[in-house]
Amino acid sequence: MDEDFSFSKQKEYLQKLILDLTKEGKDINEIMKTPFHFLIELLRERNKPKKVTSVMDLP
Repeated sequence: MDEDFSFSKQKEYLQKLILDLTKEGKDINEIMKTPFHFLIELLRERNKPKKVTSVMDLP
């Protein structure tokens, strides 16, 4: 498993995702009814490491 997607990071990312969704106007009850697997897939996409093709692309 990627270190960037460890269980502690998943928790951190999930909290941020839920806060972002509620700020965008999503009802917390709808978020809580969302299948957990779907939320994890959203987290993986949202926090996927970016591929760097050039030294100039590094942060």
